[in-house]
Amino acid sequence: MNSLTKFRAKHEDTGFLLAENAELTRSILAALRARKAHTAFEWVKGHNGHPRNEGADKCAGEGARKPPTEALDLSPPAELRLSGARLGMTTQKIAYKAIRTRKNKACVQRPAAVTALAVIAADLEEECDYQVTDRAIWLSLRKKDITRETRQFLWKLIHDAFMVGRHWLRPSMPDPLKERATCAKCLEVESLDHILFRCEARGRERITSLLKETWEKTGVAFPGLRWGTAVGAGCVIFKTSNDARLTMMERLWTILATESLYLIWKLRCERVIQKDGRDFSNAEIESRWYATINRRLTLDRRSTAPFLEKRALDAKIVAATWSKIIEHADDLPPNWVGDGGVLVGIRRGR
Repeated sequence: MNSLTKFRAKHEDTGFLLAENAELTRSILAALRARKAHTAFEWVKGHNGHPRNEGADKCAGEGARKPPTEALDLSPPAELRLSGARLGMTTQKIAYKAIRTRKNKACVQRPAAVTALAVIAADLEEECDYQVTDRAIWLSLRKKDITRETRQFLWKLIHDAFMVGRHWLRPSMPDPLKERATCAKCLEVESLDHILFRCEARGRERITSLLKETWEKTGVAFPGLRWGTAVGAGCVIFKTSNDARLTMMERLWTILATESLYLIWKLRCERVIQKDGRDFSNAEIESRWYATINRRLTLDRRSTAPFLEKRALDAKIVAATWSKIIEHADDLPPNWVGDGGVLVGIRRGR
């Protein structure tokens, strides 16, 4: 509503470059201008029994569950179309956004990325019973719950940008290097799917087991570790029996799943490159996994520091996220999140 009223003039002056859902907003404004009668807006509280609000929610839900068919033409009539931005309102940020928008339209996704996004979306629909767009998947990688290093790994993963499997079988590769295409454990040509979700190496199996053991302490059903729930972890939805969202559990899953997946990849690389194919012991794997998750917990706690001001995490969010899986949660002081003198770690075992 604010886009159509409070920020309307600003969006039109800047060519809708900084507006969310710019195409839809531009189309609605054109439709409003085409009306001959006066148009008024009235805010109503959502999910409060208002017939038309509930009807709009129902229609939106039905539309979201429908398979995508042909694209909708939202372009306004030529006589009502506003194009470009006013020079006097154009800043460096707006100009850069315009350049990026134009370049993105000419960008063609890699076939590997198209395939990966389709698999992620299919897994999420099966697990969470809702359809997710490619844009939502890409945006989920930018969530603050995912560290920068892990985010870069997930981006490369979707684009199949790692030198594994078939990439070693290029005709230009010498025969000794072509041998790297085969998994020494499973004796099949490697792929990212094989390494992260199917390989029989001890590291992958044990990390998945540790993740499951820890997650079961939350009382929420374990969704498994696969493309949709791991690479698309930021899109996973958990609900109660009353259909209420478990947002803190969604945040925890995003952290645990992405960190676990990245650790599987790191251990695989260490095993193949540094250890000449020798497996890690279960004790080594467990130590690495708990250390990784504990570091992530510490990062969350430090992110609540007052000097971060507006960028600081809310201590209540951090406490609600981790309370079900940390050691002696009931015995911790109320301010354990921001008190660096309180030692806190992940509860081990079942």
